[in-house]
Amino acid sequence: MSSSLPTSFAADAPALAAALCALIACGTLGNWLVLRKEAMTGDAIAHAVLPGLVAGFLVTGTRSVGAMFVGAALAGIAAILIAKWIRTRARTEAGAALGIVFTAFFAFGVALLETQGARQVDLDPECVLFGSLETLFYVESPDASWITGVPRQLWSLAGAAVLAVLFSVAFAKELTLLAFDAPYARVASKSPRAIESALLAIVSACIVASFEAVGSVLVIALLACPALIAAPHARSVRGQILLSLIIGCAIACIGYLLAAQAESVFGAKTALNSAGMIAALLAAAVPLSHATRKLIIHQRA
Repeated sequence: MSSSLPTSFAADAPALAAALCALIACGTLGNWLVLRKEAMTGDAIAHAVLPGLVAGFLVTGTRSVGAMFVGAALAGIAAILIAKWIRTRARTEAGAALGIVFTAFFAFGVALLETQGARQVDLDPECVLFGSLETLFYVESPDASWITGVPRQLWSLAGAAVLAVLFSVAFAKELTLLAFDAPYARVASKSPRAIESALLAIVSACIVASFEAVGSVLVIALLACPALIAAPHARSVRGQILLSLIIGCAIACIGYLLAAQAESVFGAKTALNSAGMIAALLAAAVPLSHATRKLIIHQRA
């Protein structure tokens, strides 16, 4: 027995749900990176996983989730280790070392896309940068349950969102201590390095889950922007995370609708890329949030 769903739901709900799940996954973990002043680490991982993803595609010939994760994890670990080696040998800042490494890894990944036949598995630079939200549709079948019609990318993103939230709730105390007093955390905590490693591993997993659907541009924005938007107005870590997710989800919905209705809103010839529009709005909201906070403080004074 099949369920009949409205055409508008089948067209828009999966893509919007995917964007929101990616925001919850990356935005939740991004708060911890921002609090630790390691937002660049998330950006570096998002760039560095590309050659690992492409290598997984080339080895298996399919978009296997297992191959994607293994390849991306190995690439991410390699990038972090190389960045640490450069920082030690060249005695440079951590941000500069990361910048060098993730730029090189990303360029290498794009080169692999163009030269080693990754297009044979329907992967191209535009997909990598801006994702494929517009291609996520609910496929209704009269002979199957509604579950089989849900895009597989949405299941991966939903799992990543649940994992990010559960990890943040379970280790909120340890993560907060590491963010505000890392030296004490390393003395008082039984396994601070394990928590830090787990954070990076889960960030990598969420990036991999988000990469195909929303692309690297939006992934990078999701890791940093929601936390930076909420930070000026939050009074606690929990408040910052909740506020960042609420504002981020609202911006994601607005961005998706604006992109879909670009012909009437902006006079464009066609609809615009949803991931690009959401990323642009998130980036614009960061300075706006800080300016609003300064205005509030000035009025109170």
